Amino acid sequence: MKPLFKVLFAAALATATTGCKDFLDINDNPNVATSVTPDALLANALVTTAAIYTGGISAGSNYNSYASFAAGYWGKSGTVSGFSQERTYIYSTTYYQALWNNTYDNLNDYQQIQNLGGTTYPNHAAIARIMKVYNYLLLVDEYGDIPYTNALKGLDNTNPTYDKAADIYKDLVVQLKGAVADINTAAANDDALVVGNEDVVFGGGTTGMLRWKRFANSLRLRILLRESSTNDAALNAYVATEMNALRTDATDGFIDRDVVVQPSYTANTNQQNPFYDRYGFAAGATRAQSEYSYVMPTNYIIRQYLDNNDPRIAQLYRQGQKQDASGTTATAAYVGTDLGEGTPPQFNPGDCGCVTVGSRFLQGGTFLRSATAPTVLMLLSEHLFSKSEAEIRGLWTGTPDDALAQTDYQNGILASFVTTYRDGNTAPAAPVATNTALAGVTQYNTYMAANTSNGLVNWAAVSTTVPEEAGANAGVTPRTVSKTDKILYQKYLAENTLASVEAWDDYRRTAQPKFKRALTPNPLPNRLFYPQTEVSTNLANIPTGVTSASKIFWDVLD
Repeated sequence: MKPLFKVLFAAALATATTGCKDFLDINDNPNVATSVTPDALLANALVTTAAIYTGGISAGSNYNSYASFAAGYWGKSGTVSGFSQERTYIYSTTYYQALWNNTYDNLNDYQQIQNLGGTTYPNHAAIARIMKVYNYLLLVDEYGDIPYTNALKGLDNTNPTYDKAADIYKDLVVQLKGAVADINTAAANDDALVVGNEDVVFGGGTTGMLRWKRFANSLRLRILLRESSTNDAALNAYVATEMNALRTDATDGFIDRDVVVQPSYTANTNQQNPFYDRYGFAAGATRAQSEYSYVMPTNYIIRQYLDNNDPRIAQLYRQGQKQDASGTTATAAYVGTDLGEGTPPQFNPGDCGCVTVGSRFLQGGTFLRSATAPTVLMLLSEHLFSKSEAEIRGLWTGTPDDALAQTDYQNGILASFVTTYRDGNTAPAAPVATNTALAGVTQYNTYMAANTSNGLVNWAAVSTTVPEEAGANAGVTPRTVSKTDKILYQKYLAENTLASVEAWDDYRRTAQPKFKRALTPNPLPNRLFYPQTEVSTNLANIPTGVTSASKIFWDVLD
């Protein structure tokens, strides 16, 4: 297991009766534990999921670091070598293989919680059931067919067979329905223990379990939308049926704020926000971590903010400097790179201060708020944009509903601004357009007012000349923008680095937006290879003929 898991596992053994600060206490020894209960396992499992998802464990082992390159958000800086697979799209069986191993390791934690649930811990087991869906969905979306039915059986089955991705998708919906039913049943069970502060996502208690049901509903929408764009008539009929069922079942609603993990991270060694610890500052350090200088924003993503008068850029990146044509002076500017370019910018301005200097994550900004900032599991903006897409395509009510779609679209942008401008020590809150006290609302209003004729921002505008697409004619000839296009575009901006894997999945599903690919003749890969660890131990069960060009079942567009 990875070091973070080892460090945090000890903390989870004593969580039932302790404060949140003890979730990151590393003084206990897990090897001496003689028994364990679900409440002692839950916090650690959730913290580990967040670290695997958000990009805070180590290189080659987390979803958002991988997807930030694939989806066009990140490029390699000129201060480091390597990143050859990101820059060439030539993947191998060892590329990000720890995603597979870490996720299955985490799934085993949730399986143990489920196995131990019984009549005493049914709420903990229901949470674990939801989080198993969350993790399995990540695996299916990056690998396709995976071990599922016969997985998580330990020594009883060390070489599990593979299930079809489409079959797993359908069962994930079943599992989410079952988890919500389990929570409702547990409410009438006098023997069921109340979830306490070991719930480092929603805080436990009755309110916490209500929010877990809403999260399950939002995950159902994510799943159904992902498989909604194929030409498979049977699958389309299934999606229509299940969308209608979700609309009927979701009496408790959907998420109304960002879903985050917050075990009370502290500015101590092995206790910091994992993304901050990797790309920001080590505990007590005054110099940034080395990986802070390894990556930088792409020219493409910088252009989207600048050309749309989007103030969020000032919360995401620190300015570099741009050399003028004479080569004698440079001015402050946002400077990116094109993934795959031979000599990407460095960060040293030189003695004359006249060279081009690249931009990096803003220290204290959205991505590197603080050592104690929470980590994201699902953004409210993602959910609202997904719901807007379902409404405008007629998936939600059977026929397109422009009014509902517009409301959710605009609130999705608003939610992104609130997330972007939220202080690192402030808990996520539901954004309300009339609540001017929320950080980000003023900037949102300014952004919308500055883009009334921009088809990528304004709901009613139908065209754009903003160079959001790569190509010689980008930004020259007006292009018609459908309402689905603008939803996906704004969703892409909202998910930058915080939820890059969702943007990557949406791109493979919809081919939107047309971000600039790496400077390589190689085609953009459609999936990851099965890891070498699996090839070495379970080769007989791995599907044959799989290449990086092989598509996940819901990926039908080029």
